[in-house]
Amino acid sequence: MATPARLAGVGAFVLGGLLLFTVGLFMIGDRQMAFAKKFTIYTEFKKITGLQPGAIVRVSGAKAGAITQIVPPARPSGKFRVEFEITEELHPLVRTDSLATIETEGLVGGSFLGVGTGTEQAAEAPPKSTIPSKEPFEISDLMQQMGDTITKVNQTIDEMKDDVQRAVVSIGDTVDNANGLITDITDDVKKMAAAGGRISEDAARISEGLRSGRGTVGKLLHDDELYRRATAVAKQAEQIAADTRQVVEHARKALEQFQAKDGPIQGVAADLKETMDGARIAMSAFAENMEALKHNFLVRGFFNDRGFFNLATLSPAEYRAGALTKKGARRTVRIWLGAPVLFESDPEKPDSERLTDVGKARLDSAMATFVDQVPSGALIVEGHAQQGTKDEQHLVSRYRASVVRSYLIGRFELDPSLTGIVPLGGDSQGSPGGAPWDGVALAVFQEKTAAAKKQ
Repeated sequence: MATPARLAGVGAFVLGGLLLFTVGLFMIGDRQMAFAKKFTIYTEFKKITGLQPGAIVRVSGAKAGAITQIVPPARPSGKFRVEFEITEELHPLVRTDSLATIETEGLVGGSFLGVGTGTEQAAEAPPKSTIPSKEPFEISDLMQQMGDTITKVNQTIDEMKDDVQRAVVSIGDTVDNANGLITDITDDVKKMAAAGGRISEDAARISEGLRSGRGTVGKLLHDDELYRRATAVAKQAEQIAADTRQVVEHARKALEQFQAKDGPIQGVAADLKETMDGARIAMSAFAENMEALKHNFLVRGFFNDRGFFNLATLSPAEYRAGALTKKGARRTVRIWLGAPVLFESDPEKPDSERLTDVGKARLDSAMATFVDQVPSGALIVEGHAQQGTKDEQHLVSRYRASVVRSYLIGRFELDPSLTGIVPLGGDSQGSPGGAPWDGVALAVFQEKTAAAKKQ
């Protein structure tokens, strides 16, 4: 039967054991941060490289917690989602831009999760949030890249082998050619050196002769008499130049007097100016008299019968009214030419047209039919245009008629006073088939009597 002392000893031993167990449990829990306040956070990796649940988490190298769970991806393109805990006292260092990495303890140690401190500008990472990560670096990938690089280097060396051999052969040929060239020009170089030596000797002898007073130049350098003669010749030249300047000055003064207001040239010019003024006044009076004569009832019928005594003032309305065919005294010959054949856009003048080579040939062919009839009649270039408003049609038709008139006058030496233009715009009466015409028409108005004589 146990004594009270023995029972007391057993109870003290048990209480001591429980106390030691409790102290050890608290020490181990504190070391493993089992009683520290923590918050949960996430990150993601394509490869976890040996990382396992329960692995240590360090923040800037300080032990901060452990990995609680690793969730594999649901598809090949997904990432492993790593859930881990960090003590609350290190929370201020973990920011939204903190970077999670997989690192290794020493060279052969286990893997742990490292979390870098973020920047001051970023906010603290809230619990249950996901921070960015950096994929782990693997030696196998580096070795694979090194192997690929070495393979490419070997291929490049093999490809360049032939080129290097050809380059070496070319260099050898170049050296041989250079040696041959040096050998060929050696004699020429020696001859040039010998000629240079002779030239130097000749120059030395000439210089010695000048110093000793030999030759013309040497005597000039040492003979004072030659110097005095040369000085006298220079003085004579200066005197001649002074006399020449004096003659030129006299001529200038004479010319100024001749051109003066009261000089003879001004009188001649004044008489000539007065004569020209009188001639202009007389011509003006003559023109006025002729204009009045055209409207005099005794002779105006003569001018009216001519009908085209002033083509420059002929308006499209007067032309359509038959100003050139009054009393049926003239017959009209007309040739129609289309704009697509005659004209093209002028690259030097936007929104303008110019004659084409084919258009010039067509005008030459058209004029050939009645060029012999033009001297006894009038040639009118009718302009036609169908695009745009009426004022635009008028301007385009006038421009086309002017271009054709200028070409015909220069080409066939026509009388400008008997060659006129009429801008008819969209009015194309008498066109082939009665359709609207776009282009020009050449119209020759000839006296019927003259036409009958030629026939």
